[in-house]
Amino acid sequence: MNHVPIVKPINEDCILEFSHFNKNARAGAWKKENVIMRNCIKINVFIEGNFSIFSDGVLHHPTYGDICVLPPMRMHYGQITESMHINYYQLDIGRKVFSTLPDGERMIDRLLQAMEKNDSFLRPDAKSRDVVLKLFGEIESALVKEEPFLAYAKVVEFLAMLPSLYLQPTKGMKVYSLRTAQAIKYIETNYAEHISVKQISNELGVSASFLSRIFKKEIGGTIHEYLNQYRIAKAISLLKTHSVTEVAYACGFCDTSHFISIFKKYTGNTPMQYKKQQY
Repeated sequence: MNHVPIVKPINEDCILEFSHFNKNARAGAWKKENVIMRNCIKINVFIEGNFSIFSDGVLHHPTYGDICVLPPMRMHYGQITESMHINYYQLDIGRKVFSTLPDGERMIDRLLQAMEKNDSFLRPDAKSRDVVLKLFGEIESALVKEEPFLAYAKVVEFLAMLPSLYLQPTKGMKVYSLRTAQAIKYIETNYAEHISVKQISNELGVSASFLSRIFKKEIGGTIHEYLNQYRIAKAISLLKTHSVTEVAYACGFCDTSHFISIFKKYTGNTPMQYKKQQY
């Protein structure tokens, strides 16, 4: 079941759309080049598939029952490195879709605030996970039976329980090998500096070829790609209060033109275009 509207949208701010992707996917069907930025809240609940999602400067590896909650225009992308079966739910929620409900706009505002303060990924405890999966199954069942009002009510019920899920401790999405974990830590600590694969490998006491090989095997991309993606994720958060030049140097780019080129590669917009659209 792909892209079924629960309500007829007046505009993008009023979208409420449900999808259930349950299919075989070939290797490379999702690529890091296919950056996604939706002007609505995007929620995924994962059931099956050994894939990865990049968001918030971190590469996540979701498992059964994990929830991804992304605010409007949050840059993210998925990676499928080998052919597999994928199975997950998706909700696209406009910021004004619940404006006719008592406290509806405040509910969305509270959710947006929680998303800004927390990691994009949640890993509910077993009891909460089962409740969430049951609710999404009921949303789908209501839409199959052409009962959109019931589906709407189940979405509201799910959103009402999200704040409690943010209070649960979220465990790491995947444990990497020691060298990969150390490389990620080094990048996230030193991204504002001029760093290279050679420099990272020297710091870790291993060869550059060995580190590059295990990093790509576990992450799905090169060290250089991960570094650029992490820098762009950081740049997006800084653009609100800093100039393009300031952000370029704060995020480790050697000059502004290089920063603009990399930013456009991953977001589809120049930093100034993004800044004007969002802020």
